[in-house]
Amino acid sequence: MQNKRCRELYALPATDAVRAIRSSARSFEEGLPPAQRKRLGQFFTGLPLGTLLAHIALDPDARAVIDPMAGHGDLLDAAALTAQARGAWLGRLDGIELDPETSAFCCRRTAALQADGAVAAARIVTGSAFDPATVAALDAPDYDLVITNPPYVRYQSQSGNGAGVGDVRRGLSAIVDARMTGGERALWQALVEGYSGLADLSVPAWLLSALLTRPGGRLALVVPATWRSRDYADVVRYLLLRAFRLEYIVADTQPGWFSDALVRTHLVIARRLSWDEAEAPVSGRSSLLAAPWLQVAPAAAGGESLVGSAFPGPEPEQDFAAWARAPNREVRGIESRPFALDEEWRTLEQRLGRKSWFQDAENRRDALPLFSDREARPAVMPEGLRDMLPPGAAPAHLQTLEQAGIRVSQGLRSGCNRFFYVTMAGDEEGESVTVEASDSFQNMQVRVPVAALRPVLHRQADMQAFADGRVPATRTLDLSDWVLPEDQRLVAEAAEAYRKRRVSAPRVMPLELASFVRLAARTALDPKEPARFIPDLTAVRTNARRRANGRDVPRFWYMLPAFTARHLPAIFTPRINHGTPAVALNTQPPVLIDANFSTLWAEQRQWTAHALYALFHSSWCRAAMEAAGTPLGGGALKLEATHIRQVPIPALSHLDCERLAALGQQLAAGVPSARRQIDMFILAASLPGMNENDLRKVARHIDSRLEAACAARRRTLHDS
Repeated sequence: MQNKRCRELYALPATDAVRAIRSSARSFEEGLPPAQRKRLGQFFTGLPLGTLLAHIALDPDARAVIDPMAGHGDLLDAAALTAQARGAWLGRLDGIELDPETSAFCCRRTAALQADGAVAAARIVTGSAFDPATVAALDAPDYDLVITNPPYVRYQSQSGNGAGVGDVRRGLSAIVDARMTGGERALWQALVEGYSGLADLSVPAWLLSALLTRPGGRLALVVPATWRSRDYADVVRYLLLRAFRLEYIVADTQPGWFSDALVRTHLVIARRLSWDEAEAPVSGRSSLLAAPWLQVAPAAAGGESLVGSAFPGPEPEQDFAAWARAPNREVRGIESRPFALDEEWRTLEQRLGRKSWFQDAENRRDALPLFSDREARPAVMPEGLRDMLPPGAAPAHLQTLEQAGIRVSQGLRSGCNRFFYVTMAGDEEGESVTVEASDSFQNMQVRVPVAALRPVLHRQADMQAFADGRVPATRTLDLSDWVLPEDQRLVAEAAEAYRKRRVSAPRVMPLELASFVRLAARTALDPKEPARFIPDLTAVRTNARRRANGRDVPRFWYMLPAFTARHLPAIFTPRINHGTPAVALNTQPPVLIDANFSTLWAEQRQWTAHALYALFHSSWCRAAMEAAGTPLGGGALKLEATHIRQVPIPALSHLDCERLAALGQQLAAGVPSARRQIDMFILAASLPGMNENDLRKVARHIDSRLEAACAARRRTLHDS
């Protein structure tokens, strides 16, 4: 569909040079080396989606436009195309692109637009957008429109993008210093210093793009739907509320604009506030106006446009933009609803209250003790969960999981499963057993002490067998009590440290196990990095610890860190759910749970494993998890720990928890009525004042909404 629309767009009046370079843009993208595309995040927007975004975002009087992550120029071309369609004229069209070859293509493209009369001047600068010299080379104070598709490159890969994580932050900080003064500079520096070092490159890219937008100008972004669910992206959510007026969010639905994308796509359009407007902390503002949230289904698309069926005229994107400003009639395949920014703020405030950058930005240092009193603050009702409830439902007395003493995290990350995970190849008889290593070691079999193995639930496919009482065949090599013979000398030298810590010194490994560990120490898993052995891997080398001042006991690369409650949780749930979210009960004693799962446990004794199992099996919690998770391109739901932490639960007494635990035991035993009793119990506590008949109606309503949400995720283009 998009390719057909491209042909229509390319056929618009233009010089031969413009038509030719537009026609070659897709083949240029496909010709880029796959490894480079992944490393640099070179997955370009396409002219059809870019034109849709440009029509919503481009003001009639906009003259200066930039894409600071320009790629091969789709969004810059879309802005020029949109201006031409309106009979307008752009004074300057600028871009920054890191990759020289891609930058050269973008330069030819914008030069053709300039020659065609679409823009007065165009300039593409090759280099890192986070290099102050690159930004200074543009010689522009700011822009009427900043339109971009930020690169979603994982933080581990950023050292290959022309700048490491620290370089990006330092460069961005220098750009803030060069462009701002006084309190505004202090605010932006707090955001730059505050974003997580684990953030992907899109977060600093978002900050830079916002920085380049003039007060009164517009920021227009193509982003994955996860921008509202990642912990490390909270800083940009705060930025939108503090320094911008959010105008639109345009969201696709399954199968979406990028049918091969893992997650859905959002277009975010916001107008930057003046400093007089942005100076006041968000908490000091009386209210925040709602923004339109436009949900665009495949049914809206026509043969020539992503919104061609919804707006069948000759300029569907332009008609869509006009309708978006005043959605006063129903159109095919597009739903409009208000996005309540007051609720967005309350959610962020609850999540960010203890972050130092947030306290700085909101001037809350002096009020920190009061602000930290979490018990006095009821949980925010997430908008998605509210939509799962019938009209008129009034939840009350809700608390966060943190307030209830319930913790959520992720399971075991070994750093190198191909070494640390083995499979049972024999029965556990005697003190040792035969295990099979991974194919990285040609599935060799090794005799290992039983005491060096811990069962681990690794894959979702093993869940049913685990629920039926079968112990997983996968084992983790737990070598914290074992050392190679050649490391025994360091252990002996630390005898006093072991004694003071009241722990036993590790034993020497049996010969066969020691040979396997030595083999692993000489194994490079990536053929492209033949000198990078397993002990050198980022998440493995941190296992090693030499003695510090004689106080600590030595640890070696083959020793995993101590297992904690997050590795041995009470309950867990897959991070990728193909149906409605559901939790599973761990065994007693618990087995290790892999990082493929989100894990839950409690710090308060009232929450037994069965009480947690019952709570999260309730339709209330399942609806909250469905609403908070991220739908993926294949119809699954990604459910991370950060999503689950958003689930509000009713405040329950010790007796309530005992009742829940009893119901959880019944549920685990397969008692048919247990789940309905759990639903009624949790709903009665969450919706006080409702009679039993009304609660049954609420339960049926939530169940129907859960089924509909799951079906919507699985919808395919053929179905629609």
